[in-house]
Amino acid sequence: MMTSWKRLSTPTKQALILVGMAVLLLIGVLGLTRVVTNRVRSCLDSELYHQAIALRTWFVNESFYLRDEARLLAEFEGFQDLLTQHDEAQLRRLMALHQSTHEADNVYLLTATGKLYTAAAKPPLDADTVWNLDLVQMGFNGQALAELTTVDNRIWLIAVAPHVQPTGETDAVFVIVRQMDASFLETLVGGFNGMIILTDGKVWVGSRTDHMPQAVFDSLTKAINTQRGDLLQPYSVRFDGATYEVLVAPLGATHSGTYALALVKQAEVLDDARRDAWLWGLGLASALGLFVVLLVWFHEKEVFAPLRNLSQTAQRLANGELDEPVEPTGVADVQQLAEGLETLRTQMQALLTREQALSKRLEARLEEQTQALEQVCRARENLLAQLISSQEEERRRVSRELHDETSQELANLIVRLGALARMVDDEDILEQLRGLRNRAAQTLEGVNRIVMDLRPGLLDEYGLVPAVQWYADARLSPQGIDVKVKAKGTPRDLTPYVQVSVYRVLQEAINNIARHAQAKHVTIRFDWRDNFLRIEVEDDGQGFDVESALADAQEHFGLLGMKERIALLNGKMHITSQPGQGTRLVFHIPYALHPSESHDGQNQSLAG
Repeated sequence: MMTSWKRLSTPTKQALILVGMAVLLLIGVLGLTRVVTNRVRSCLDSELYHQAIALRTWFVNESFYLRDEARLLAEFEGFQDLLTQHDEAQLRRLMALHQSTHEADNVYLLTATGKLYTAAAKPPLDADTVWNLDLVQMGFNGQALAELTTVDNRIWLIAVAPHVQPTGETDAVFVIVRQMDASFLETLVGGFNGMIILTDGKVWVGSRTDHMPQAVFDSLTKAINTQRGDLLQPYSVRFDGATYEVLVAPLGATHSGTYALALVKQAEVLDDARRDAWLWGLGLASALGLFVVLLVWFHEKEVFAPLRNLSQTAQRLANGELDEPVEPTGVADVQQLAEGLETLRTQMQALLTREQALSKRLEARLEEQTQALEQVCRARENLLAQLISSQEEERRRVSRELHDETSQELANLIVRLGALARMVDDEDILEQLRGLRNRAAQTLEGVNRIVMDLRPGLLDEYGLVPAVQWYADARLSPQGIDVKVKAKGTPRDLTPYVQVSVYRVLQEAINNIARHAQAKHVTIRFDWRDNFLRIEVEDDGQGFDVESALADAQEHFGLLGMKERIALLNGKMHITSQPGQGTRLVFHIPYALHPSESHDGQNQSLAG
């Protein structure tokens, strides 16, 4: 191979070297293009993933909220009298009170005698449609639930709650319906510059989908029909020169079908980065190729041909052919060769300078795009933190209203019933008053329990460890579970945002033990270290398969919520468990968030 290279002429060697440089430059540009596109795609996929997590969390929480709202209506203390007296005006006023604060909802009341009441002037669903809902029939069977339902080619979030007489019979059902239309979905995504679609595989409801290509719809149909487990892997769809990033989030099966959310975002920044890198790469390679052709032609005509003539003349002179005179071109040809080499050096230097300038411009644009994407990622994390903070603020508000209004009213009712009992001599009436007073006391106890679950006063007054001790005793001790809470090290002051988030994670862990573990002993350890707080929750219950649980987030949604909260605190969560061998959860939480992710607004809101 070395011999073959030596046999090549000098112009050919130069041409091969320059062509090799062009190929290497093209390979480098292609590699840089791949790196840029991969980084852009990774950030876009991360945005879609966390947006899907937030939306799916909203659907789950909103279903629970509507179900509880329907229960509150069904458990209204004076509802039995209104229903018995057929007081239609008061019944409608009761439903209108709910609709006045929840404009997106419509409330129906269906009685076992076949009557239907609604406060809406033009209800979105007619009487026959409401009566034929499977959820309504479940409500008359004594079930209270809320789930997505497809009716008249539209998707609704519907909640039902039965009203049960003291005899155990269901005589009425409250129904709350909310249409999941495009405008409503648009309000959920906020600043998300993309498309959101809600579907059961047949009916599609979406925002900003007017110009979405059919190819994207086809890919969504295929992905939804083959969905498995939790969030599907984000993927790209190319159509007519544009790239669309797609993510499908299954919402699970209901009694009327299987629903899923799809997030679609046109990746214009990805297309721009790919196109710019290709254009610059092809431009540089073409310019270098053209330069090689011109350079070879120039040297062949102006340098090497005169040198070959001089070499032939020298050979003739060496062979003794003296008849032909020697042209005086030797010195002039050498000077011309030196000038040509200097010209080549100058041109190559100019080309290298231009290449470096272009590389700097490309690096600057890459840095700008990277910073922009990092800002988008930070904005996404701030949005998720704000959603959680808003949830905590709403819990605090509801807790305060229940404590300041509902609890006070119930306490006043108990006192007045006691006073009334002392004024009555009839034993039957006294027995009824005692029963009413006991029920009011039980209701007050339940309201206080709800208040403490929503926002325990111990957390604000005495800190994290006493609040967790109280909650664990209140939740686990009635089940005969021995609870021990231990603390090690010097406690550190946590920001309100960190303190509330850690409490919610431990609250979820304690609830999981109460519902599923079947444990006899539970130990919670707090280890206050120099830079972080280490928390360990250990039980001797029945345990579970960790990999299967994390893979099936539909059945273990609490684990996913705990993981998300710990991630927002820049912390770590580790689960150790085997069937029949108990469970151990370990959390590492830094005392303060990173400055760029401090969520000052959330801290102030939670501390309010």
